[in-house]
Amino acid sequence: MNMSLISLGLLVGMTGVGCAGLDEAEAVDSSVSEDATSQATQGLITQVTGTSPVTFVATSGNETKPYNQSATSVVAYTRDSTTGAFTAYPGTGSADGTLSVPNVPSGRIYLKLGSRYLVSTGRAFDLGSTEWGRDGTFVSLPTLVTVSATGLSPWQSGDYLEVYSLNPGAFGYINGGVTGFPLAGATSLSGLSFNYADMLNPVLLDSGRGDVFSLAQMRLQTSANGVPYRAMHKVLDTSMTQVEGQPVTVSGTFTQPVATGTFAVDWRRSAFEAIRTQVNPGAVSTYNEIWMSARPAALSSALASISGQPLLVKLNPDTQRTDIVTGSMTYNNPLPATWQKVALAAAGFTKSYALGTATPYIMSVDIRVDQEASAFTAAPVQPLVGPVQAPQVNTRGAFQDLTGVGADASLRWSKPLIGTATNYVVNIYRLGTSNGSTTATRVAVLHTDLQSVYLPPNVLQAGQTYFAEIQSWYQPGSDLAMSPFKRSLPRGRASVLTGMFSP
Repeated sequence: MNMSLISLGLLVGMTGVGCAGLDEAEAVDSSVSEDATSQATQGLITQVTGTSPVTFVATSGNETKPYNQSATSVVAYTRDSTTGAFTAYPGTGSADGTLSVPNVPSGRIYLKLGSRYLVSTGRAFDLGSTEWGRDGTFVSLPTLVTVSATGLSPWQSGDYLEVYSLNPGAFGYINGGVTGFPLAGATSLSGLSFNYADMLNPVLLDSGRGDVFSLAQMRLQTSANGVPYRAMHKVLDTSMTQVEGQPVTVSGTFTQPVATGTFAVDWRRSAFEAIRTQVNPGAVSTYNEIWMSARPAALSSALASISGQPLLVKLNPDTQRTDIVTGSMTYNNPLPATWQKVALAAAGFTKSYALGTATPYIMSVDIRVDQEASAFTAAPVQPLVGPVQAPQVNTRGAFQDLTGVGADASLRWSKPLIGTATNYVVNIYRLGTSNGSTTATRVAVLHTDLQSVYLPPNVLQAGQTYFAEIQSWYQPGSDLAMSPFKRSLPRGRASVLTGMFSP
């Protein structure tokens, strides 16, 4: 099973990144009453169903397979508004990717899939996803790759290497810290050796299945307006077949792709920074980045971020939060000309959480924008949706630390001030300690089109401490509460981090 499918399994069954328009009768700002419609008076009995097709998009051809749901814990919960009690309706998942929950009363349900809850009035859920690359084997054991090659442009400080293979969707990067990393002025690699398992998506390569190992020089350059950036420059393509745990050696020559392109942005970094305190009053800014790449058009609905390796342009010139108009940035393009060019802008923020005297845990979130690259060049790049406002645990402000919230606590919030949120995703983290450090484990994630959720049974445990990340999503054309793994362009996301709370 390849990395992408493993990721899907974790999302569906965790153990410890403009959907359809909101129904205005249910999307309330200051009350959770619409989410708590009594099920006792609902007479219609229904069946909840779901399907889980996974489409693998590869250069050798696309393939669709069902995701095996036989090991997934499936339960539909309803909540009585009078008593506040949840009622559980057990269901089953099957190897063919289907799931079923019989005899469920009509009304809003919390469909539990492992540790994920889909909060919806729907009854037919699409749990499918689109993944980049063929279905393959994910490498976990140390698997060394050693490369000797000529043809580099003189290496300079700030350059780095991208690793990718388009057919299996493998990718990663090398930015020092490995044997044989090139020194300044080098025009060749002599025994560059790295652990392939350390790559971001290390799918085992098989030349017999059409896989090509590619290593690209990402070169530090300066834009027309004097802004430093990195861009695809030269690429080594070579045949390679791997056996997990066994070293492999390859050689070849870096060449410059014939196809070239340009990219330019008016990057309103100040617009991201201006909403930092809405993430949390104590949030710390950490980074600002823009990536530009290309993908098959079918990957517009991919689960993972649309823009990623292999990158054509990477822009993170400094630590400032001031606006930048880059002017033209040039790149060499080894990717198919028919692929859709896409871009991502993100601003990162952190907040620390500490239990007692333990070293704090640093939680990282971001505000991001995914669009076609042409949209980045046509208009200023700024947030499409902002963080939610006035988050609360029950009726108390959630930015403060809270105790005694109860095991059946609710979270609620108001709409973002920027843009229109089409869905919300709430991640619940449990804090702990290990070796003198605070740890965080995600124990539940809830998808909803409402501005409130109740936490289902057993999410919060007595004696434990938690915090929540509340994400606002702008993603026209898909509904994260009915199709949690579907994506579309354009899309924006922004996070809020609460204080700590305990039952």
